[in-house]
Amino acid sequence: MTVEAAHPTARRGLIGWRELLIWTSLFILANTLAADLLAPHDASLGWNWLLQSRFGGFDALAWAVGLYLLARTRSRPAAAAELAGALGLCLLAALPQHMAPPLALTALAVWLFLNSRAECRATAAIYLAIASHQFWSYLLFQIFSPELVRVDAAMVGAAVALTIKGAAWHDNTVAVPGGHAISILEACSSFSNVSTALLAWVALAKLERPRWVRRDVWVAAAAVLAQVGLNVARMYLLALSEPLYAYWHDGAGAQIYAAAASAAAVFIAVFGTRWAADAA
Repeated sequence: MTVEAAHPTARRGLIGWRELLIWTSLFILANTLAADLLAPHDASLGWNWLLQSRFGGFDALAWAVGLYLLARTRSRPAAAAELAGALGLCLLAALPQHMAPPLALTALAVWLFLNSRAECRATAAIYLAIASHQFWSYLLFQIFSPELVRVDAAMVGAAVALTIKGAAWHDNTVAVPGGHAISILEACSSFSNVSTALLAWVALAKLERPRWVRRDVWVAAAAVLAQVGLNVARMYLLALSEPLYAYWHDGAGAQIYAAAASAAAVFIAVFGTRWAADAA
């Protein structure tokens, strides 16, 4: 892949259209990071509070891919209205509310999607995935969290009841003989990992090729099912006994699960995207 040279007329304006988009993106990214760093956190966690941030490794990957695709698009002189629009997005991103950068990024994604260039629309998809992971999915989860948690609890409870004699589950509580029981809460939901996996899929899919193909929907479905399956399997182990709960919730098992979830997201995104393209 080669980076296209800037259009000759791009030098005649105050700033090129491509450069305007890149600088606007970087400003929104800077405010996203600042919002996470300045957000209230639990001081008892020390530096580990950074791990609780909504900005993670896949967010960084998605930003890098989005900026790379923008850098590949052809430039031209930016119009005055485009300069004003970019300034408005920067002002929105700079607002003190934590939701401001994702809202600005969503608006930038819509702006890019209205462009007919494949790289711009690919970047729009990535930016919308980032904004969804940072804000929109969180808002959606706040609305539907009881139902989503019940779905997870039902799958775990059914699996435990089918495999452990004398086990029972009611609502979000799963109990096994011997007195051990777990309650499946919002923090246990598969939803967060699903959001992260879809972010990884969009970023890696658009890095592979800017255009969507019909089979991409099956890759997205596989990414979702993998995360739900891994999370349900982990909660199943948590429900079996106190030692297994300690291992998979607080011990090395928690790191193993996180690594497996990340590996599954990357594997499905990379090989699924290639499979979808080969079949197109």
